[in-house]
Amino acid sequence: MRYPINCNDSTSVWSLSANPITGSVRVRWFNSPTTCYRYVASRREILSLLWNSKGSKGQWINWHCLPA
Repeated sequence: MRYPINCNDSTSVWSLSANPITGSVRVRWFNSPTTCYRYVASRREILSLLWNSKGSKGQWINWHCLPA
């Protein structure tokens, strides 16, 4: 199950959803909102994002995600 993450305060991420069980992340960037990018991240990092989503979403993706 994918969990949507609130990106209303982000200027670079259109939408973000993550699955902490499989470690997959789906992102739509503002520069291409019709294209869905898939990434892989640590389950621990995804859970920390779900519990504390106050930081920059774009930086979190750049630091913790790898292309799938």
